[in-house]
Amino acid sequence: MIISANHLTLHFTGESMRVLKKLLIIVIALIAVLNTAGCSLSEKVDYPEYLVYENKDLGCIELVYEGITYRPFGSFGNKKLMGTQIGIREGVPDSKIYEIKGYDSTQWIIDYLDVIMGGDMIFKAAGVTEIPSEFEIYRAYDY
Repeated sequence: MIISANHLTLHFTGESMRVLKKLLIIVIALIAVLNTAGCSLSEKVDYPEYLVYENKDLGCIELVYEGITYRPFGSFGNKKLMGTQIGIREGVPDSKIYEIKGYDSTQWIIDYLDVIMGGDMIFKAAGVTEIPSEFEIYRAYDY
């Protein structure tokens, strides 16, 4: 490499170019290794599957998990109440079942499907009779 004092000009000799190319290859390889290592650090979580049944008598679908049957309660748009993901629909890996912040997931859950018209639905466990007042605005079904 030659640097001229009169004006800033860099002239690389053949040897300098080979060193720069090797350095560039090492940097690219290092970035690729670090990127791959970072991806492998995030483990995929295997969420439990909520079974999906069609209840023809009621005309709705039901989600069942650990002996608890959940039925639709209403559409839901308040993401602030969406808690931690706790499951997925059986056979639908892109679906997500969430707990509702501050509520028992054996009574209330959110079923989220990423669809164009929105897919958040509150599900209520069968047998739950006390409806939180803040949920009344979402009520669309009385199963």
